[in-house]
Amino acid sequence: EKLDLGGEEREITAFFSDIEGFTTISEKLTPKALVELLNEFLTEMADIIMANLGTVDKFEGDAIIAMFGAPVALENHAEAACNACIHMQKRLEALREKWQQEKQLTIRMRIGLCSGLAVVGNMGSKSRLDYTMMGDTVNTAARLEGVNKVYGTYIMISETTYEQVKEKVIVRELDAVNVVGKKKPVKIYQLIGHPGEISQESLQMVDFYHKGLNAYREQKWDLAIGYFKNALLVVADDKPSKVMIDRCEEFKESPPGEGWNGAHVLKSK
Repeated sequence: EKLDLGGEEREITAFFSDIEGFTTISEKLTPKALVELLNEFLTEMADIIMANLGTVDKFEGDAIIAMFGAPVALENHAEAACNACIHMQKRLEALREKWQQEKQLTIRMRIGLCSGLAVVGNMGSKSRLDYTMMGDTVNTAARLEGVNKVYGTYIMISETTYEQVKEKVIVRELDAVNVVGKKKPVKIYQLIGHPGEISQESLQMVDFYHKGLNAYREQKWDLAIGYFKNALLVVADDKPSKVMIDRCEEFKESPPGEGWNGAHVLKSK
């Protein structure tokens, strides 16, 4: 009787994750080996979500969909979600070494987070219920998981999440993007880690990147390229800096024109 259909609006942080290049990985394994690998991965990751007071909504193949702040209200849901993400990536780093030795597989996970209002509750049919979440916050989290591909990052958070955790974690403002299905540009941030656990090199790289981003938004392409190249001198494999250098080179050849708001238009979900 308590499991009625229906939802309520609640402030939550929505979580979406996906394994990078999962199709390629699955082609290298037998169905049995693939299921064993997935079960180990999903168990480890779900345990960390739950240890940080998150709720696993569902698994879709290799993807994990979760929420922080429902069904039990959680005041610091954004911080709890960020802590879970950082711990999940650390745990995956250890598992990656193990799987590289045992199976010659490299597994990386992309995560998208967004905080805000969502409808949560039992949805479905009267005979088959699913406690889940819906709304713009949820859609944005799903989009951000995919946007990681553009920048070569692995944890991307929305501005609404950033505003709640900026005193607790180290982030890098990556860009502003026009996400498919949304008219207003969305500022996106890479979640890097907890203060005190980040190397001086990483902090210096982020500083150069932010200076480059400011110059990029002012359409000072050469100045921006110089800052992004300085970031690469500190962290040689920093993918966002490489992406922005390529974009600045394109804009030097073909400027964006008047009325440009500095946001990158994403062509796909």
